[in-house]
Amino acid sequence: MPFVIKWIADCTDPERLVILNTPAGDLRASVCGNVITRADWLVTPTDASAALAPTASHPLQQLLSAYWQNPHTSVTITLLEQGSSYRRKVWQQLSATALGETLSYAALASQIGSAARPVGNACRDNPYPLFIPCHRVIAANGLGGYCGQTTGGLMAIKTRLLAYEASFNLTISTKA
Repeated sequence: MPFVIKWIADCTDPERLVILNTPAGDLRASVCGNVITRADWLVTPTDASAALAPTASHPLQQLLSAYWQNPHTSVTITLLEQGSSYRRKVWQQLSATALGETLSYAALASQIGSAARPVGNACRDNPYPLFIPCHRVIAANGLGGYCGQTTGGLMAIKTRLLAYEASFNLTISTKA
């Protein structure tokens, strides 16, 4: 679990966009002071043309750069609390999934005493892809989806994230 999440109820600082470079692609994050309020992958030409250059000097990019060098290092980030209590329960359990480990929607549902479909919906609605690692949740018969898609650019990002984690000679285990 590389990201230690600190949740905060509100933020009054001005919000700004930062572009974070990752091994899987660029991630656009909205930040309010040091609080991340939203994150979205830049996958389409429209996203890329509207994007700012990666914000190398931003403290969050510096933290992520250190993490990419050693993904076993824990990084504390502050996220704006969002979603229903059920979604937050799913995201909290998902955040406990170890680096290099995958689990099925059914397994995650079992961990919280739920059904797989609502867990999938909570993963789809995750406002913090990468930081809440929904890329580690897979279907019983394949990769499943990522951020609401089952094909295309976001699935390519999911594949790159899983491959990146596997590249650190971790034992990838799958919980059915």
